[in-house]
Amino acid sequence: MINGGTTIHTADGSTVTVTLRGIEYDLHVRNARGDTIATVEMSADDLDALYAEMGEHVGNDEDYDEDYDQGYSDGYYDGQEAA
Repeated sequence: MINGGTTIHTADGSTVTVTLRGIEYDLHVRNARGDTIATVEMSADDLDALYAEMGEHVGNDEDYDEDYDQGYSDGYYDGQEAA
């Protein structure tokens, strides 16, 4: 399960931040400039289902590469290295 306060960084510099709001979660989707482009409300069950579905498509924790994820959060794109 994703806990509240988790931020997911995408390849294009966008982010999805998951925050707990009462008994539900808000997913704040922001573009690379930081503009909010969507806010989605989800129940805990729906968030768990989304997280499970994501895991099926992008791999599981065994495949997690911290350096790869840090590169995306630093704003790098596929094949780009730090200058």
